[in-house]
Amino acid sequence: MSRRFTRSDRLVDQFDTMLRTLVPGATRASRAQPGMGVRNQPMTTDETRHSIEVLRHHHRGRVIGQGVYQGQRFATGISSRYQPVDELSVRGVDHLDWCDTRLRELGGRPSRLTPFYYTASLGAGMLLSRRSHGRGLGLVNMGESLQAESLERQLAALPAGDEKSRAVIRQMLDDSTRHARGALEAGGQRWPAGQRWITSLGARVCEWRRLRRHSSTTMID
Repeated sequence: MSRRFTRSDRLVDQFDTMLRTLVPGATRASRAQPGMGVRNQPMTTDETRHSIEVLRHHHRGRVIGQGVYQGQRFATGISSRYQPVDELSVRGVDHLDWCDTRLRELGGRPSRLTPFYYTASLGAGMLLSRRSHGRGLGLVNMGESLQAESLERQLAALPAGDEKSRAVIRQMLDDSTRHARGALEAGGQRWPAGQRWITSLGARVCEWRRLRRHSSTTMID
């Protein structure tokens, strides 16, 4: 017999997810780290820096995704109709933990601006979900689609010897593709083609600007 969760149960769960998103090292994945049994080839310093920047970029993207999910849940009063978003949030915690773990193995760290990214996306999720259920899930679809496009690009661009990071990115890509499709199946409204193109272009420019810094010896944020 399955347990019926009360509003208080859901509120506590959402608060717990928020803390695990914002507190460094607090995330605990529900699935094993991809690539645990994989052996890396030796990498140069520049290749290691590039892998670090790729993982930081996608850790940042997942933080933004978590903020959107949480904003939707709060905007809808922690209602049961957002069960698909609950499932996406669990997968998002996995991604955060995997990126954080791999970053530390490479000698890197997540962005110090995580609270800012999370707060901004939390507000966006709340705003759109208050307007309509379909628009809120449409934002999830758009965000996950952009994340999947970026993951696919970076999967090919990772250093040849970094098989561990490649395993993490590949699993994140599979998850994001399913997340995007699931948001539409749950009632999300697909954004118009023009808006999708402009948003995708902006995301590509942001990705290029951030990842070209991999030649720098310091992490700015």
